[in-house]
Amino acid sequence: MSTSIIPLSFVNFIVSIIFKYLSTLLPFIFLTFSYGSQNLNRNSQEVINLDQFSLQANDFRDETELFNFIESTMASHFIPGLSISIAKGGNIVWNNHFGYANIDENTLVDENTMFILSSASKTITATALMQLFQYNLFMLNDDVDDYLPFDINHPGYLEVPITFKMLLSHTSGIKDNWNFMPYYNGDSPLDLNYYLEQYFTTGGVFYDSDLNFSDYTPGTSFSYSNIGVALIGLLIEEISGQSFNEYCIENIFEPIGMEDAYWFLSEIENLNQVAYPHQLLPGLTSSLSVLENYGYSDFPSGQLRTTSNNLAKFMITFMNNGMYNGVEILSPETIELMKTVHYPNAASDQGLIWYYRYLNQEAVFGHSGGDIGSATDMFISFSNNVGVVVLSNSSHGGMAQIGNAVFEYAEVTDFISTGDLNSDDIINDEDADVLINLILASDYIFMADLNSDNKLDIFDLLHMINSFYQ
Repeated sequence: MSTSIIPLSFVNFIVSIIFKYLSTLLPFIFLTFSYGSQNLNRNSQEVINLDQFSLQANDFRDETELFNFIESTMASHFIPGLSISIAKGGNIVWNNHFGYANIDENTLVDENTMFILSSASKTITATALMQLFQYNLFMLNDDVDDYLPFDINHPGYLEVPITFKMLLSHTSGIKDNWNFMPYYNGDSPLDLNYYLEQYFTTGGVFYDSDLNFSDYTPGTSFSYSNIGVALIGLLIEEISGQSFNEYCIENIFEPIGMEDAYWFLSEIENLNQVAYPHQLLPGLTSSLSVLENYGYSDFPSGQLRTTSNNLAKFMITFMNNGMYNGVEILSPETIELMKTVHYPNAASDQGLIWYYRYLNQEAVFGHSGGDIGSATDMFISFSNNVGVVVLSNSSHGGMAQIGNAVFEYAEVTDFISTGDLNSDDIINDEDADVLINLILASDYIFMADLNSDNKLDIFDLLHMINSFYQ
């Protein structure tokens, strides 16, 4: 077994840091390990604002113009709250928040506000399934009947198997029958297995051969299906031997540090952190009503709640060939498989759940979402290595305009690299000096949050020091 040798320069640097800041860091280190679960007080979630340290700051003229556009679009489309994250070069480089999570309570959107992702949740569900694919637990062309506790057959094409690939590309022939897809105040009382068995089994309480299936042969036509993605969630349970929720926590959320990501409202201790859905009152054109947070039985298709920063971490895994912060959740080969259009004659822009759309004649890759009082946008430009997340608590339009504007801003802006706190294009002991001062002052800036946990502490300093010698 080989033994790695720590460079002398690294030792000298650590010693210098200890001696230089011994009197101030020791009390802080004690407090960090005694009260590690408590967040430091934060300033405004600005990209960077280091004037207090006599460092070079960005020119915010274009950002101001972007802010003005976002706020005017929010006003014209009755969007009460918004949270936006930009990723570039494999890092989250910009994170800002606008408006209200709840207009009745005057609760502002901040970095901790969780939004329901609606259909963007499907990308998490697909990722979970493709992890199991990597373990060779099934093949994409396998009949899903072989993995379920009940059979699924298209009543018009009994001889044609419904495959994993069909579910992932919305070509299975399974339709959403909205008569059997109710909303609940809070989480659905129905177990996922029970609900889907009753939806797909002849004689089931939610079964309708005409309305639950399309008229097309499976694999020949595109038909967007929430129920099909809910079925993916059940397949994950059956193949993994875990509940869908537990599987996602253990294999996606925890590995990449998605600390606030919940499939169920019952798991969220502080519902004030959740953006409530808003909708225009019937017959009125300017009055918004706050709705109850809801759930539905096909929850793997759209019910995940998280922050824009957390969703950006997940998005970065697809920008970085399956990696985030040194942790791999998918292989590069699997990422490419998900980016591939498998049924071009049926759906020319559809990958495996993720899909393509066009921005200024350029193909971007991702997923949007929309539901009652909710809209989500998450797309990646691989050519520019830029990704954008936009979350809102309204469904009255304006998201495409905002998303496009943020994309254009991201593509032309040279963001300061995470950790490069003095803007000299390198991360060294001078950046460590700035970070230590931020920590001691209990100040917060996004670009110094190296482990993306929404606080600045000794762990960010250790992360920075480690980056010197990678």
